[in-house]
Amino acid sequence: MKIGVTGAAGFIGSHLCERLLADGYEVIGVDDLSYGSVGNLTSFLDDPGFRFEVLDCTRRRELRAAFDGCGAIMHLAAKKIPRFGGTLSTLEVNVHGVDAACAVALSLDADIVVTSTSDVYGNGTPPYAEDDPLVIGPPTTKRWAYAVSKMYDEHYALSLADEHDLRVTILRLFNAYGPQNHLSWWGGPTVTFVESLLDGRPMEIHGDGLQTRTFTYVSDTVDGFVRALEAPESRGEVINVGGTETVTILELAERTQALMGLPQQPLRAHFIPYETLPGKYQDVRDRVPDTTKARELLGFEASVGLDEGLAATIDWHRARRDEPAAVNG
Repeated sequence: MKIGVTGAAGFIGSHLCERLLADGYEVIGVDDLSYGSVGNLTSFLDDPGFRFEVLDCTRRRELRAAFDGCGAIMHLAAKKIPRFGGTLSTLEVNVHGVDAACAVALSLDADIVVTSTSDVYGNGTPPYAEDDPLVIGPPTTKRWAYAVSKMYDEHYALSLADEHDLRVTILRLFNAYGPQNHLSWWGGPTVTFVESLLDGRPMEIHGDGLQTRTFTYVSDTVDGFVRALEAPESRGEVINVGGTETVTILELAERTQALMGLPQQPLRAHFIPYETLPGKYQDVRDRVPDTTKARELLGFEASVGLDEGLAATIDWHRARRDEPAAVNG
């Protein structure tokens, strides 16, 4: 089968393309390179089963032409939490992107896997199951624009499934991390912690550091995508894809510092009060998945432990500094 992937040059997208190729699929990848990098594709860019186009995924006609002949689409292209601005573009890209991807899937009579986020749960009561209430903060706080845009994506895709027989699976991802991640807050705390320590700077911890997260190594996240692709029974479903090991952000900082071979005391970090962050910033206090549905429906269970995944991630950050032209995350 030929698979179309949007956001192919991004962090998760590039790993997904590599896995699909290894599994024998032909892959058409598109990315506008606003956040992705061709450097993420170097290990398979010359693979005869792979074709890459620089393309804005919101442009429906161009996307339809690029994905001609595809039996399935993996829609990963998106803009994330507008931490320091770009709220309008986050809403526009995510809304128009899912509209185009779903329209192309219907035109091609193709299956589609749509990427959503654990951010949609907001500040509900963990662990979060897929049918739990979504507790989102006010529109005066910019960070919720991402969650709201993804909630729209989910409703839109499921409405198309109900009314136009779109064959769609929605995956809510929980804190994917690993090599090739974007080297900014887009990449999450694992990226910023490692980069800060490599630069000799303290890690920035927002709030008190006691907020909890369940981190998922990228190979496990990608395995969730492939299992969803290959499970027709997942169509019409929303599924959490996440790990099972939950830590506080403070614990993550401590483990990162230790795994980098640095003395564990004192902790090389400083705390940033939320009120000093732009956009009336609000955080999600707990982000912990209930993965029962993924296990029962997809046979999915995360297999990479946090220390193992962090060690591999740290190695990648160090390697890219030794060979800065090899990978541009």
